[in-house]
Amino acid sequence: MLGESTPRTPCSGSCATPSATTPSPWAMVPDDCVERALLQTRVLDAFLGGRGPAGCLWVAFSGGVDSTVLLHALRTVPGTVAIHINHGLDPSASDWVQHCATVAREFGVQFESRSIRVDSRGNREQAARAARYAVFGELLAADDLLALGHHADDQAETRVWQLLTGREPGGMPTERRLGAGWLVRPLMGVRREQVYDYARRHGLRWIEDPANSDLGLDRNAIRHGVLRRLEERHPGALMRLSAPRRAAVACLRPLPVGEASDRGTEAWLLAAGLPTPSRTIAEIRRQSLAAEDRNPRVLVAPGTWACRYGDAWHIVADPGESTPKPIAVVVGDDVEMPDGILHWQPAAPGLPVGRSLSIGRRRGGERIRPLGRDCTKAVKALFQEAHVPPWRRAEWPLLYDGEALVAVPGLALAAEAVVANGCEPLWSPRRTIRKPLNTLKTP
Repeated sequence: MLGESTPRTPCSGSCATPSATTPSPWAMVPDDCVERALLQTRVLDAFLGGRGPAGCLWVAFSGGVDSTVLLHALRTVPGTVAIHINHGLDPSASDWVQHCATVAREFGVQFESRSIRVDSRGNREQAARAARYAVFGELLAADDLLALGHHADDQAETRVWQLLTGREPGGMPTERRLGAGWLVRPLMGVRREQVYDYARRHGLRWIEDPANSDLGLDRNAIRHGVLRRLEERHPGALMRLSAPRRAAVACLRPLPVGEASDRGTEAWLLAAGLPTPSRTIAEIRRQSLAAEDRNPRVLVAPGTWACRYGDAWHIVADPGESTPKPIAVVVGDDVEMPDGILHWQPAAPGLPVGRSLSIGRRRGGERIRPLGRDCTKAVKALFQEAHVPPWRRAEWPLLYDGEALVAVPGLALAAEAVVANGCEPLWSPRRTIRKPLNTLKTP
């Protein structure tokens, strides 16, 4: 790979975070759909707001209208670097490099380019894309961010192409890990005509790639034929095709181990709005062969895991390390908690109505003498008998009367704590993931 740029000054720890004296671009009130889209991109917002990594902000800059608009919108961010990939597939490729360098200089943005060789055999589109992303992956250092100019029309094209080629139509993720850094697509909620409108209003110059008119290429055929007819017949179809597919986790079924093929695992992760790198899919397949009592887990996104329990995989959020303080509760009064709802039903025998108790969480080693048994039993054993997954056990409430454990809701009442007519507690855990799937914080 050849470089065609002046050497870049290595990014310091503060190059991508606005200083105290430099106004953040996010301090402005957005008056444009492009600026609003940037605001709504979580990884980019965290990065620019100083809450995330302090690496470099790279903008993939082809010279086309999409990347020109994106670079212009991000030009005020300190430390932004425009990166151009020269595929060498067009006779004017060297002119494009010069054009991009000139535009970047006009924007006050540092510029770099890389030349790659694309295998002309087979599918040239896919070969160029693979080579391009390989460069990006090598380029990104720890905590770097790469912004790409894909928009809503591109997302719709991708999903139609995936559907027509027998793939799961999950589209392109808005953000995912790439190399040691992050890839983000801030314009996924913006239509193509809105991108052009921004470019015209700001007097921007861009290159029209002749390849974009080649109907022999799959994407162009979909763009100029299939999508145009769909939009004419069903107005609004394109935006519906490009809408985010973050399925409610409450509706996301576990993935049976027997269905954890490459395609099955990819579809399952996409349904949860999670990235689908091949190494993650391969690891889930490998761990599917582990013994049932292993309960393996695989990191699928920062703070989010695929956990196997028995013969199925589940999406689980990292509960964190903090232990909540005890919560006061009165027998008979329902309590809504972050992880679920503690509620009561009449029971004979049961805990005395109106009794003041406290809600605690597992620390390990707890025992209780369940009603109807002569000896104590470990709470862990109760969970195992009831087939409660390990990740649910840490959030399961335990009821105490002073220091004495008197109930494991839904599983056991302490024999010494009941009266003839009372109430028994039940626990309804939330089925949704309790925090965002995609964050910048890595474990």
